[in-house]
Amino acid sequence: MRTRNLFRMVCFLLLIVLASAACNPGDAQQAAQAPTSTPIPTAPAVAKPTYLVQRGDVQELLEFTGRWQPRDQMTLSFEVSGLVRKVNVQRNDAVGQGDLLADLDITALEDQLAQAELQLETAMSQQESGTEGSAQSIADAEVALANAHLSLENTKASSPWASVEAARLSLENAKQQLINAQRNYDIARSDPTTPATTVDSAYQALKSAQNGVKSAETSYFSAAQSFNNHQYQVAQAENAVIQAELALERARDAADDASQADAVRSAQLNIDQLKAEIARSSLYAPIDGVILEVTIKPSDQVQAYTTVITIGQPEPKEIIANLAIGDANRLSVGMVGVCQAVNRPETAVQCAVRRIPLSSRDADQTTRIAAALEGLANGELVEAEMPLQVRKDVLWLPPAAIRTFQNRTFVVIQTADGSPRSIDVQLGLQTDDRVEIVSGVNEGDIVVGQ
Repeated sequence: MRTRNLFRMVCFLLLIVLASAACNPGDAQQAAQAPTSTPIPTAPAVAKPTYLVQRGDVQELLEFTGRWQPRDQMTLSFEVSGLVRKVNVQRNDAVGQGDLLADLDITALEDQLAQAELQLETAMSQQESGTEGSAQSIADAEVALANAHLSLENTKASSPWASVEAARLSLENAKQQLINAQRNYDIARSDPTTPATTVDSAYQALKSAQNGVKSAETSYFSAAQSFNNHQYQVAQAENAVIQAELALERARDAADDASQADAVRSAQLNIDQLKAEIARSSLYAPIDGVILEVTIKPSDQVQAYTTVITIGQPEPKEIIANLAIGDANRLSVGMVGVCQAVNRPETAVQCAVRRIPLSSRDADQTTRIAAALEGLANGELVEAEMPLQVRKDVLWLPPAAIRTFQNRTFVVIQTADGSPRSIDVQLGLQTDDRVEIVSGVNEGDIVVGQ
């Protein structure tokens, strides 16, 4: 109707222009030269889509992707900050326990370690030679002490005491003889009747006794001097024993000298400290496994305790996803869904949630899904669909069939006579492709879309 009225109006205006041109040839000429308007055709009315109220299942799905990776993983980090010198592995490399994976620039530490090891060798050599010398010194001192004891015993055994005693007895005999000779002489001299020869004999005997006493005294004094000399020799031998004992004690003290042992211990402690520092600057494989992630390269500056390498055991594997904590909390351990390799629907299998992070403070923020996916490469992307809510055998419509106006939710039903009729509906579970209709329509109803 609107198009027909527009056409009539255009014709009417054209008649007016022609009439004006007949009255005024100049105007007619101008009118003839003016461009004529072309009516714009209008598109035919487009039929609105219709939807059939159906009965089936409505389920809310949480869809996410993860990677097919080993279940048992370990993150590795340096214990000190520094500059990366060497990285010996890359992703998917198989490594054995104890393999050097990466290290920091520790050239200075390695030089210090070489010097410390040389110092230890020197200290140990000095200690060994000192120990050998001390053992020999102790042995020599022990022999010297034994010899000193022998010399002392020999000196004591050679005492001249018997000679002194014999000389003393001889001196006493000589003195007694002198007394007897003096008495005989006095008797012979005091008796006038004693012949002169007898007196002279008594006098000669007295002289001889006096000389005998002098000789005996000389022998006694000589023996006494020998005894004194022997006593001095004994004292010297005893002093030699004391000196030998002191020498042995000094040798033993020298063997027990802790200075050389302290030097060895100090050198070993320095080596242990340097090795510990080197170990803190190096990353070794803690297990036999496969490298899952490497985030460093030579010349990178890294901070202490920042994860730089992730290693895992080859089997078993599972799907590891990094979800927002809100999405992860919508899942629950044991929830069953469907998982498949990305763009490979033929690999779809049933899978189950094995682990979710409990809070944002958990050290491990990954969500783990257990599945039996065969033939997937390590690190391959996997799609997971987990049903959060399910309504079975309910009426449903696509979201495009639902209309809202102000606080009203309704659909437009196509009646039997073809006229539309709006009906309020109550909605249940709503997903991206299906909306549960709790009430308001019946199965088989045709709903007109917008």
